[in-house]
Amino acid sequence: MAVPLFPTLSPRVVDPLWFSVDKPKNDESDLAQQEQQHQSWMNSIGSREAEFTPIGKTSDQPAEEEDDEEEEEEDNDDDDSETHDDDEDELEMEVTYERDSPVDPLR
Repeated sequence: MAVPLFPTLSPRVVDPLWFSVDKPKNDESDLAQQEQQHQSWMNSIGSREAEFTPIGKTSDQPAEEEDDEEEEEEDNDDDDSETHDDDEDELEMEVTYERDSPVDPLR
C-alpha cells in the first residue's frame, strides 16, 4: 500500500465525532426508577427520624398538656392586643388635618 505524499485536508462526508447518535433509551422506565428511588429515600428519612422526640418536648411530658398551655397563652395575647388597638384609635383621633400657615399655596 502506497502512502500518499500529501494528505487530503477535506473532511469525510460524515464524521462520527460530529454526528454521534444517542443510544435509544426508555424515558418512562428511567422516570419510574427515579421516582421509586426518591420515594424510598423519603420513607427512609421518615422512619429513621420517627423515634426522636421533637424539640421542645420531653419524653415524660404528654402532648395534650402543652396544647392547653398554648391556648391559654393565646387567649392572654388576644386580650393584650385589644387594649393596644384602643390606644391606636385614641392616637388617630388626636391628629388634626388643619394647616397652620395663613397663606394657602394652592390659590
